[in-house]
Order: sequence, then C-alpha cells, then structure tokens
Amino acid sequence: MNNRFIVDKKITNEFVETYTKTTYRIIGKERHSAIKPCHWLEQKLMTGRNNRNCYKGVFGIQSHRCLQNSPSLPFCTHQCVFCWRDIEKEGIGNEFLVEPDEPAYLVEEMIRHQQDIIKNHLPLRRYLDNYEIMNDVLYFMLTNKGNNSINSISNNVHVSKNKIERAMTLLKNQKFIIPIDSSLNIFRIDEDISCCIDSREEIEDLINRELTTPDEIMQAHGEALHPNHAAISLDGEPMLYPNMSDFVNEFKKRNMTTFIVTNGTLPEAINKLVSLPNQLYLTLPAPNEKIYKKTCHPTIKNGWKKIMESLEMISSLDCRTLVRLTAVKNLNVSEKIIKEYIKIIEQVNPNFFEIKGFTLQAKALSIKERLKSDKPLQYFFPEYEYLKKIALIFEELSNFPLIYINEPSRDFLFAVNWEKEKDPKIVAP
Repeated sequence: MNNRFIVDKKITNEFVETYTKTTYRIIGKERHSAIKPCHWLEQKLMTGRNNRNCYKGVFGIQSHRCLQNSPSLPFCTHQCVFCWRDIEKEGIGNEFLVEPDEPAYLVEEMIRHQQDIIKNHLPLRRYLDNYEIMNDVLYFMLTNKGNNSINSISNNVHVSKNKIERAMTLLKNQKFIIPIDSSLNIFRIDEDISCCIDSREEIEDLINRELTTPDEIMQAHGEALHPNHAAISLDGEPMLYPNMSDFVNEFKKRNMTTFIVTNGTLPEAINKLVSLPNQLYLTLPAPNEKIYKKTCHPTIKNGWKKIMESLEMISSLDCRTLVRLTAVKNLNVSEKIIKEYIKIIEQVNPNFFEIKGFTLQAKALSIKERLKSDKPLQYFFPEYEYLKKIALIFEELSNFPLIYINEPSRDFLFAVNWEKEKDPKIVAP
C-alpha cells in the first residue's frame, strides 16, 4: 500500500485535494469521511418527477433526498478492477489508520455539507432557468424547422452552450428532439410536435404535462435540503469504520433510512453491529476464489473465505439483505458460470439478489490496465442487452423471479427470500 497520503496517522492535504477536485466533500476533523451527491440527485432536481430516480427507487428511496456517503473513504481491503475510486489504484490502507471521528458529529457534518451543496452548488435558480431554456429551445426549433446545431441554438437563444446542452439532454431523453448527427451535435424537433403544435404556450403545456413544472422543481429542491436516506456506499469499505453501529443509529435518530454496502471481507465487524441498517448489501464479486482474486485484487489474506463467512451470516441478521454482483463481462459474469452463482445464492438465501453492470467512470476506465489485457474496453463492458440475457437465464435456472429492471443503471433485481408480489419499498422508521 502507498501511505504517502497518511503522515503521523493524519490524512494529508494531498489526499483531500485529490478528492475535492472530483466533487467529493471531505467531512470531519480527521478527514476519513466524505459525501458526494450522485448523478441521479441532480437529475431529480431538474424535474422533481419520479422517472428521474436511480434504481434504488424500487425500495422507495428518493434520489434527491439521498445522502451518499462513506465514513471510511481512504481504506479498503480490495482493489477491484471495476472500482471508480480516483486513487483506488494506489490505495492507502486495508485497515482504519486514523483516529475515528465521532458518529454524531460526522452525521451532522454530512447533512450540513449536503445542504450547502444543494443551496450553493446545485441552486434552485439553475433548474428554474433550465425549465425556461427548455421552453426557449423547443420553441426555437419549432419555428426554425429542419436540423439545428447546439451552436446555432445557443447563438439564437442567447444562452451559453453548457446551459443549452443541459436543457437538450432532458429534451432528448423525453424524445422531444431527435439526434441527427451526434458527432456534430445536430438535432431536429420530433415530427409529432412540429406537425401539431403552433405556439409557445402549447410548447409550455407540453413540457408541463410530459416533463416538469416550476412548482415540481421548487418542491424537489426544498425536499432535497432534508435528506431522509443515508446510502453508506460511496467509496472505501465502510465496515472498516470502527463505530459503524453508532453511525447507523445516528441516522435512525433523525428518522433516516440506511443502506450499507460492504464487500463482505469483515464478517467480525458485521457480527458486532447492534444497530443494523434497513438493508445490508453484500457484494458477491465472483462465483469462486480464482475469479475473485482476478477481479478484486484483495489486499488481505483469506478474502474469499471471509466473504463466504459474511454470506453465511445473512439468515441470522435482523434486517433486509441483498447480495449484489457487480458484473464485468468476460471476467466475473458469463453464461458458463451462472450456475455457480445460483448455488451460492440458494445456500445463503438473502431477501434479494442483484446483477448490476459496472460503471464506466473515473478509474474504472483503466480496467484494461488493471487486468493487463490488450482487449478493447468494450470487451469488458456489460451492455444492457447482454445483462438482460444473463438475467433471464439466471431467472430460468434459479426460479428466483426477476421483479425489477432499471435500464439506465443496467440493474436487475431478483426476489429470493421475498414474496414476488410483496412491495419491496422500505418504510421509514
């Protein structure tokens, strides 16, 4: 491990600067914790509507009220090839090497920083302006039929290209505008709109009906200032934080639901939890030890054995449990090894099993180098259709029903020890 980021059991400014450049907020006196609003939080702020929510929405989690955090940002027992951490490749410790901040203080600071981000870095004015820009863009394209580039729209609407692109992303996702040439950023308005709508008032009615309204945007922004869910899942291995039980309890005191996502290499820490999360995610990164070592590059001994110990504890835990496979094509997921996963899931019997494609961002883009492969990046990237095929085979061979699919996140959720027709939403404490 490279410990240049820790001097005298203190996390250095270099470490903090590395992360704050990538929209993390380092939290606490000892600087081992962080928050980071996710992509879906901002998407929800843009419209306020439930269709702009992440895959956790199936459990009733609202993206704009989700506090994504880690109390153990620098420390992890793995160096997974699919990890998105910006310094994952270097790593700075597989044990908690600094004095831990107190849970109550950490939670207060996390909420305070989240509120500051919402107020000052994701301000309401941005999203109300975006609403007006969407109206301007669509009306301009309606009155200037044909193909329009982002440059021409920006020049005519008198708004910066960045703001035009943000507005057009929503319009494109709603299929109000159609890409003609993505490389040149050229678009046309949808024919059903151009043939049937004549005025700006009708454009506004369409956006209000199908996309969003100013009232919905204002409501979402106000709600975002009061997070009601803590996703203890951002980076690092959270169970390395020595005060995890009290940390979870502090969120519960504030009537917030909690998820913990752990890699399962610390069964003794899971066993010590007195205050359990509403849902515990355990990663199953491989069907066997050989693939595990190639996928996770463990920095501890007996990592696979410890994961199996954690999985065996599932039936004794008094909380909901979910086993997750973060899928990397041609590495830890294929038709040939599905039966091995099924055998493990049948034995440990969690409430849910999830297949989720790894995310192409940050250091996950260097997966080829981590695997020392000359294959192109797409060789490892599990597209939605590929994962759907795998999921359907898993469902057929296991008889565990596929109860939810989120295409943008390439996420497939199965009911295991859960009734197929029972609503999986979590009720707040």
